[in-house]
Amino acid sequence: MLERLIARQLGRSPSISFEVAVKCEYGWPAVIRNSPVNANGGPNPNLYYLTCPWLRRRLARLEDADYIDEMQHLMSIDNKLHSDTLRAQKQHAAEFREARAACGAGQTSDETWIAGARKPDLLKCLHAHMAYFLVHDDYILGSRIAGTVGRLWCRDGRCAAWI
Repeated sequence: MLERLIARQLGRSPSISFEVAVKCEYGWPAVIRNSPVNANGGPNPNLYYLTCPWLRRRLARLEDADYIDEMQHLMSIDNKLHSDTLRAQKQHAAEFREARAACGAGQTSDETWIAGARKPDLLKCLHAHMAYFLVHDDYILGSRIAGTVGRLWCRDGRCAAWI
């Protein structure tokens, strides 16, 4: 049942093992924590993945409106935002290393930043940063994104209809 709901939320079947990390106010999955390795044993950089269709659509609209560029610029002039984003990226990388060790996958040669970004201060994919924020509510960039989104959860608990 859970995999079927996640597949409906994502519009595709999950291709990697996961556990629910955050639920919405209605009790439905909103963020999953993925295995750090895919079925072929390769790295999967998306440790946290947003599944909530309400938030996914709202964030897609922000991405279409170049909100990532706005946040990237803000991070370049706001030292507190920049340093907290680097802190969160280091925390994500540590969690990723721990998850790899826990599943016996060993370490990778590179750090794994949120959304698989090439550099820790390069923003990529609002969905991944929102997922990270929903797991770690002290993440300042995530809080700013959430503030722009406004209401985080739908008003009708729509995922219930998909069970």
